[in-house]
Amino acid sequence: MIFFLDSSALVKRYIAEAGSDMVSSLFAGKQMLAVSWLALPETLAAITRRAKGSAMSAEDLLRVKTQLALDWQRFLVVYVAGEPVSRVEALIARHGLRGADSIHLSTALWLGQTTNTPINFVAADSELIAAADAERLQTINPQVHPDAFTV
Repeated sequence: MIFFLDSSALVKRYIAEAGSDMVSSLFAGKQMLAVSWLALPETLAAITRRAKGSAMSAEDLLRVKTQLALDWQRFLVVYVAGEPVSRVEALIARHGLRGADSIHLSTALWLGQTTNTPINFVAADSELIAAADAERLQTINPQVHPDAFTV
């Protein structure tokens, strides 16, 4: 099984909020974790925006960015070009997804098909989870089911 995290789930690794414990538990084990390359700039942007609007110190922001860089080395990263994003237009038409969400879902579907490995799609976006369910992926919304995975 591969756990594919979109940006809405990944940010929970670095910012404490509902569902953070569940996402952190994925990192505690030996699960294969995958992301779309798009998760990097999206997660960095979300972390930086939240730091500007909160009491997060510059040191804490640096610590979080350093952890993301370390985690990035662990991920199976799917680049968003060619076949991995070939389903984007169809996914948008079928599910009314936002552009970035269609990229995350398309890359997860491609990864599952290419590796012939079940994908557990982890996202904290109910519309994206509904689309992933409709595409027959196993899904976890860490905000709705914070105890869905334990090591």
